Amino acid sequence: MLATRFLSTSNALRNIFIKANPTNIIRTRKALVITTFGSATYALLNTKRFHCQNDNPWLLVPSVPTISHPKSVVELLAVAPIQTFHFIIRAIRIALRCFSFFVLYTPLLVSYPFAVYVPGFDKLWWSFLLFVLQTSGPTFLKLGQWASTRRDIFSKEFCDRLSVLHTKSKKKRYFKERKDVFDSLFGKGFYAKHSKDVIKHVEPYSVGSGCIAQVYKASIDLEELAKCTGKSFPELKDKKIIDIAIKVADENTGSLIELDLSILKFLAKTCQILMPSLEYIDPVGALQQFETVLRKQVDLRNEARALIKFASNFDHSKTGIRFPVVIAYNSNLLAETFENGMYINRLVSEENDSELQSKQSPAVRRRIAQLGARALLKMIFVDNFVHGDLHPGNILIRFNDNEEHLPGVHRAPPSDSIFKQGSDFIRNLLDWRAKPKVKFTDSPYVQDEPTLVLLDTGIAISETEEKLQNLKTLFRAIVEKKGYEAGHMLLTRSHKQNCTDPDKFCKQVEALVDRAMSERSLRTLNISAVLSEMFSIVAEHKVALDASFTTVILSVMVLEGFGRSLDPDLDLFQCARPYLLNVIF
Repeated sequence: MLATRFLSTSNALRNIFIKANPTNIIRTRKALVITTFGSATYALLNTKRFHCQNDNPWLLVPSVPTISHPKSVVELLAVAPIQTFHFIIRAIRIALRCFSFFVLYTPLLVSYPFAVYVPGFDKLWWSFLLFVLQTSGPTFLKLGQWASTRRDIFSKEFCDRLSVLHTKSKKKRYFKERKDVFDSLFGKGFYAKHSKDVIKHVEPYSVGSGCIAQVYKASIDLEELAKCTGKSFPELKDKKIIDIAIKVADENTGSLIELDLSILKFLAKTCQILMPSLEYIDPVGALQQFETVLRKQVDLRNEARALIKFASNFDHSKTGIRFPVVIAYNSNLLAETFENGMYINRLVSEENDSELQSKQSPAVRRRIAQLGARALLKMIFVDNFVHGDLHPGNILIRFNDNEEHLPGVHRAPPSDSIFKQGSDFIRNLLDWRAKPKVKFTDSPYVQDEPTLVLLDTGIAISETEEKLQNLKTLFRAIVEKKGYEAGHMLLTRSHKQNCTDPDKFCKQVEALVDRAMSERSLRTLNISAVLSEMFSIVAEHKVALDASFTTVILSVMVLEGFGRSLDPDLDLFQCARPYLLNVIF
C-alpha cells in the first residue's frame, strides 16, 4: 500500500511537470524532489513502525534481520571492493584480538604450576589473573563474574578471589567530563546555569565500575532540580538532598563485544563440530542469547526502563525488595539513586570476618535466602520479567529500611519502658542471661528486618508466551514428582530431536526427578549435579534443549548457590510450588 501511494504521488507530480510551462519548471522540480523524499521517509517510518509494534526489547529471541532484496550483478560488482576491504579489516582486528588473548593468557597457563607448588607465588598469580580479566574486555569480564558465583564447580578460594570483579571491575577513573554528563542528562547549559544550586557534591573519581560503564557519585538537591527541570519523583517524597549514582558508558564497547562474541561463536561452533553431542545442548543458541542480552546492556536506556518496570512489579512493603529510582537517562548515561547497604557476598565469602560474626544468625540468613528465592521465582513465573544478572555483587542488603521513620539505612525503635529496664536490672543481678538479640548495626536497639536492593538491571529477560508456558509446565511436573511427564514434555516440545527410544528417555528423566525430589533440602540436594546428569541424558538420546531453558536454568543454579550459602535447609522447590499452582490454573 505504501509503495502504491508513493508511485501514484510520483506519477501525479510527473504529469504536472510535463504540463508545466517553462517558468514553473524549477519550482516543479523542487516540489518533485521534496515530495519524493517525503514519501520515501513516510514509507520508511511506517515500515519501522510496523516492525516495532509487537517488539518486546527483553524477549530472548534474535533481532529481526533487515529485509534485503536480491542485487543485480552490476550492484554486486560495485560493492565488492568495499565489502572486501571491510572483510580484510575485520579479519585483521580478529587476528589482533586473538593475539592479545594469547599474550595475556599464556603466562597465566605457564605460571600456574608455580602458583600451586611455590609458596607465596599464588598471591601474585591471582593478582595477575584479576588484572587479565579486568583488561580483557566486557565479554570476558562478564564470564569471570559468572564463574565467581559457581561455587558448585569451582573451589571456594577461586570464587572468593573472583568475587572482587563484581564491585571492582576496573581501575578508578577521574570524572573529567562532568559538565558534558550533566548537560546531556538535564539539558544543554544545565551545568553552567544550575550546578551551584542543584549539585551539592561530586566525587572526583569513580566509586565503582561494571562491564560497560564507570559509576560516579554525586549529591543533588531534588527541590532545586524540580525547579530547573520540572521533574518530580514521588518515590522520593520528603527527601531534599540525595546521593545519586551516574553510570557513564565506556567508548567503543559495542565493537569490542562484537569481536569477542565472534571469537566465542567460532569456538562454540568448532566444539559442536568436534563433539556432535553438544548440538543437543545448543551451546551456539545459548551464546546467541548471551549476545542478545549483552548487546542490549550496552544501551543504558534498556537498564533505565527495566528499573522502572521492576519497581512497578515489586512493592517493597510486601516483598522486601527494592530497586534504585531512575533520575534521568539516555543511551550512554544513567542517573539513579545511590543505594547504601552491604554487598550480600560479604555474608557468603567472609564468614570468618570478626566484624560479621554478629550477622550469622540462622534466622536472619534464612529470611534473606527466602527473599531472594521468592523474588526470582516471582520474576520467572508471575511477571515474566527476570533479572538476568543476579549475582551477589548485584545484591545489597540493609535492615529496617522504612522511610517513614528515621532516615538512613537503620531505624531505631523507642527506648525501653521503665518496666523493661527494671526487668533487665533484676536479670543482671541474678545473672539470668537471655539470648542476646543479633545486631546488624552498632546501635544497641534495632529491629532486624532485611531488605534486598537489586542493582544493575542491564540484562533483563522475558519469554514468549509459548516458552513461558512450557517452562511452567516443566517446573510443575518436577515439583509434583511427575518425572515421566517432564521427560515427555522435553521430548515433544523439543525443536530438534532424534530420539530412538522415547520410553527409555522418559523413564531416565523420571528416575532422575524421583531421586532429586527425595532429598529434603539444598544441604543434600546438588542441583548442579542433577542438571549435569540431565544434560547427559538429553545428549545420549539426542534431544535438543531450547537455549532459553538453559538460560533460566543458569539463574536457578545461581539462586541455588546463593540459597545454599545462606540457608542450607532452604527448600527451593517448596518455594516454587505456590507460584506454579497459582499461575498455571
